[in-house]
Amino acid sequence: MRTQSSILEIETMHAQSDPVPQKRKHPNTKRTGELAEAAFVVKAASLGYAVSKPWGDSERYDFILDSGPRTWRIQIKCTESLNANGYQVQSTYTDQKKKGHYTAADIDVLVAYILPLDLWYVIPAAAFPESASLRFYPEGNISGRRPRFEQFREAWHLFQQTQRIVNCHPDPELAEGEGPAVSADEETASPSPTAPASPMEKMMNEWAKRVNNLYFPKR
Repeated sequence: MRTQSSILEIETMHAQSDPVPQKRKHPNTKRTGELAEAAFVVKAASLGYAVSKPWGDSERYDFILDSGPRTWRIQIKCTESLNANGYQVQSTYTDQKKKGHYTAADIDVLVAYILPLDLWYVIPAAAFPESASLRFYPEGNISGRRPRFEQFREAWHLFQQTQRIVNCHPDPELAEGEGPAVSADEETASPSPTAPASPMEKMMNEWAKRVNNLYFPKR
């Protein structure tokens, strides 16, 4: 006959053997942001641009990019979450517990990084919509129309312009798929030809992909 103590011992053994439920891990947004900033430095350097980091964290931009013709104030945003066939970032900042919307007075360009696809969008501040949300549809939106910001996908050639990009704010009367108008400089400027990748650029791109796969392995 089992004693009371032996029954308690058996129950304790069963309780210890039961699997402990694992807490769901939430993405570390700070680490993700650091990864996106590191990837931007690699990408910009591979394209021949000089990148500097401002002292401290009081400015509303993350980097200064020197393209040769001029310098640009860059804010980096990144996302890895797919929602309704699109990826979204917010063109906002938090200053003394108050949220604000980036304007051309704060930054020159917002660079959005789609982490799972290793895609970049180079968006001038003058092209920001009235809302704070910027949605990207690399594979097309549900309506089938051309998404608004696809013209800025991998638009690194914009940094070759000598003046600030103006007059390309999306016209509210245009359909979303038509996209924003561009400045006169953009219309007259011919797109930069795609030069063959140099050995350094190939190596830097390969390094960036390895880092991305390390943090975000394909399922």
